[in-house]
Amino acid sequence: MDVYEKLRKKMDQSIPITSPATESKVEIEFLKSILAPDEAEIVCLLSGQPEDSETISKRSGMETKKLKTILEKLVKKGAIFKVYKDEPLYSLVPMMPGIFEFQLGKFNPHKAKLWDRYYTEKLGKAIYTNKTPFFRIVPINKSIPTELNILTYEEVDNIINKADSMVLATCICRDNKKMMGEGCDKPIDDICMFFDSWADYFAENGMGRKVTKEEGKKALKRAEEAGLVHSTMNVQQGPLFICNCCGCCCMLLRGFTQLHLPIETAKSNFIAKISEDECTGCGACVEFCQVKAIELGDSVAVLDKKLCIGCGVCASNCPVEAITMARRKQTTVPPSSIDDLMVKISQGKV
Repeated sequence: MDVYEKLRKKMDQSIPITSPATESKVEIEFLKSILAPDEAEIVCLLSGQPEDSETISKRSGMETKKLKTILEKLVKKGAIFKVYKDEPLYSLVPMMPGIFEFQLGKFNPHKAKLWDRYYTEKLGKAIYTNKTPFFRIVPINKSIPTELNILTYEEVDNIINKADSMVLATCICRDNKKMMGEGCDKPIDDICMFFDSWADYFAENGMGRKVTKEEGKKALKRAEEAGLVHSTMNVQQGPLFICNCCGCCCMLLRGFTQLHLPIETAKSNFIAKISEDECTGCGACVEFCQVKAIELGDSVAVLDKKLCIGCGVCASNCPVEAITMARRKQTTVPPSSIDDLMVKISQGKV
């Protein structure tokens, strides 16, 4: 078996989040752009659970010191994950989220096009159609009426408040599209957020800068003013990132705008509600909606409820406050932790 296909299979079988094969084998070309064949063989020795180099060495038959040097090189290449402890731990990661994000600063136009093909041919649909979504939309805080009972995991500021550490990083999705001569003018730098173990990884590898919670909240505000959508891991506690997404570049929202997947993929527990009496038909909400869920009717904005992901961007940017957010009749409760999420995703994996 080709070593790169062996690696793809190892990732797909060892980690709940799928790394599917395509007929075109574009994912193999993508892996080749990152790893030499001997490096791919080493990555195949890792498991989906973080382990120290001595444990991996026993499995590989390679001397520990030599192996650790290779593992550190693979970390720098963004091919594996490292937990920064006195005795570091190393593990496999899936194609996304994982290898894709860890290529920040390492992409070129050719590599970006390979990734884009993989996403559109197979990966996007495969990841986003699991019975348990990996992502969820988090509404803009100020878009939710004060009289609604907001749960802690539904507040985007609360994610930052509970994190032990965080970094701000470049949006890899918009950066890649820019390389390809596509995309939009939404913010790229210091706009995506990573927390705790992922914050350490990004900071240690020069892919982001550690910031205070106050700086993080300022970045949230910049994202909201630009009309970007907050998304995070579908967990109640300990999410590792907040992405601030646009509908033309970002992997998650392109699932709706390009792959036409149902909103159950990542919707929030809220939905927009437009007041016909107060709406002036200015069209601001149509312009701001990243998933094209609003159109202008004869004189007022009209919402397609089947497309509304409940992000609150329209409500927070309506100049006459004609849009409010309401709780959906049917709501969902995220898994409590990342471990619980992985178990549920594994159970729903095809």
